[in-house]
Amino acid sequence: MAKLKNVIVILIVLAITGWSRMPIEQQLAEDLHELKLVPPRLSLEDRSRLKQKAFIATYGSLRPTIAAFMSSATTRPHSNQEWDKVEDSFEEILLLDPYNFHYWDMASWHMAYNAAIDKKSDESLTEVARNRVFERYIQKGKDIIDRGIEINPDDWRFQNLKANLEGNRFRNPDYPAAIETHKQMLTMPDLPYHAVRQANIRILFNTQNLPERHQEAYDIALELFARGGQYRTPIVLNQLFISNYHPLTIVESPMSLIEIYGSEQNALKHLRTLWRNRKQGPKIYGVEKMIKQLEKNTTLLDKKRTIYQNTEVNN
Repeated sequence: MAKLKNVIVILIVLAITGWSRMPIEQQLAEDLHELKLVPPRLSLEDRSRLKQKAFIATYGSLRPTIAAFMSSATTRPHSNQEWDKVEDSFEEILLLDPYNFHYWDMASWHMAYNAAIDKKSDESLTEVARNRVFERYIQKGKDIIDRGIEINPDDWRFQNLKANLEGNRFRNPDYPAAIETHKQMLTMPDLPYHAVRQANIRILFNTQNLPERHQEAYDIALELFARGGQYRTPIVLNQLFISNYHPLTIVESPMSLIEIYGSEQNALKHLRTLWRNRKQGPKIYGVEKMIKQLEKNTTLLDKKRTIYQNTEVNN
């Protein structure tokens, strides 16, 4: 009898202790969710979309572990180009670990890049069907990134991922949308320097690909050039050069070739690269003529150097 009383007392004490701790533990759980240190709770709809192995993980702290395991397991369907299986797997992975940028990046990449280009070259489909499925997989990639932004609105990497896909010239680019996404990204607090620099340069790249915005492209390049240092990239330098020869761009104070590139040798190197890639972008004014002039100057300089060296040897 005494043992039974002791057991009852112990159970009562445990119940009271558990009840008193519940608000504290609930608050702790809410804080962890808010700080994104643990994955969010799954809704009934989300739970119904998980397979048995992943569903079991929702009852404990195994969700990130199971997500990592499932991510590794996508190697086989990826190699076999079984894109529906890859898509289904990442649907579960993103539900299990939605704060992990890597999984969103991989999921969108598989759809918009791997699956899209695979279907684009699928000779078993008609050309119309290939283009249609190509566009569909690109849209799947965009939709995945949009969902990632909705869940992780304060992570600039998702905005950057979206803008880079929107501005990819090989993925049905939407340059105006890419510009706006990068501008929105630049309004986010505490951006690292490399993200700010990359976004600004990408804005210039996307603007360059809109011929009607040639003046804006020049103005952006001029502003970036003025920042100096790592902003003086080939894309910035080349835009300044092209703007000097564009028939419609207003250039109040044209910069000389040396001011832009630093030397004729450096200018020739950049302009040759630009000319080789001329079919991938907008019209490049003045480049061909300047290359011929610089090559002529280089030839003359080499001849003078040879004559001087021979003279030195004879003397």
